[in-house]
Amino acid sequence: MAQPTNQRASRLSTSERMLELTKTAQFYWWIGHLVVLLCGTMYYMKRPFGWKEANWYYSKAYMGALMSYTIVIYKTYGPPQLNLAFLHRLVVDENVEYLLLAFLWLTMKPILVTLLPFVVFSLFHVITYTRSTLIPMLFPQVTAEIQRARQAEQSGSAAPLSLPGRVSKFMGDWSSKYYTPALSEVGVWEVAVIGAWLVLGAVTFQTPLVAPPLYFQFLRMRYALSAPTRAAFRRVRAFLDKSLTPPTCSASVPGVVTDTYIRVRDFLIKIGEAIMDPATQQRQRQQQQQR
Repeated sequence: MAQPTNQRASRLSTSERMLELTKTAQFYWWIGHLVVLLCGTMYYMKRPFGWKEANWYYSKAYMGALMSYTIVIYKTYGPPQLNLAFLHRLVVDENVEYLLLAFLWLTMKPILVTLLPFVVFSLFHVITYTRSTLIPMLFPQVTAEIQRARQAEQSGSAAPLSLPGRVSKFMGDWSSKYYTPALSEVGVWEVAVIGAWLVLGAVTFQTPLVAPPLYFQFLRMRYALSAPTRAAFRRVRAFLDKSLTPPTCSASVPGVVTDTYIRVRDFLIKIGEAIMDPATQQRQRQQQQQR
């Protein structure tokens, strides 16, 4: 029987443990997300002071995203296969959807709002890998420390933790607390902020005309396959209904705005119903079973 990872790691020096870590594809997946997190953060910090240097970080962040998503897709499906079943499996995979979206944004002029969801995703991926793999590999005693600390908490007492143990515990607690709310807000950002930004940009010729239809195809796929995305659409609709339709809207809202919104809303509802009709849902279940 193979020894547990932390026991094997404890027999190696720090440099040997790091060398073992760098032999795994997941390590480079983490590096890609770390690049997204760091370069994405630098982009938003630099952007108010000039676009040239900020755009360098923008492009590097999306390169990191392409690296990470390519690795996870290859690890999941292996080499490409020229058959319809393999294509179906790719179509319903959110990693493939975000890989294509990252490639789309990388090939276009930088669009301020598009990078934020990738940065948020990468933040949680970096935290999870660091806590679950990197820290235990470098500090093998941390896993046992945290187990003792949690057992002590259940009994109403406290157990001492080393600095790596405290960092790991903080990461785990913070991620558990904020992961679901963060993804919920990202869904609203993808639906409302990016969608509206692209439409406005296309109307004012600030973004390519092809960007909105391509992005709405992405949202269509997310709506069909992702419950959080459907929840985000419901949240956006509830906010707009309250703001733009009687009796809750302000009296200062022009009637033409309300009428236009209702027509657009009802049109989108019909599209959503068509996407989620029984036949479509049955195909989704079949595709999921093939994975």
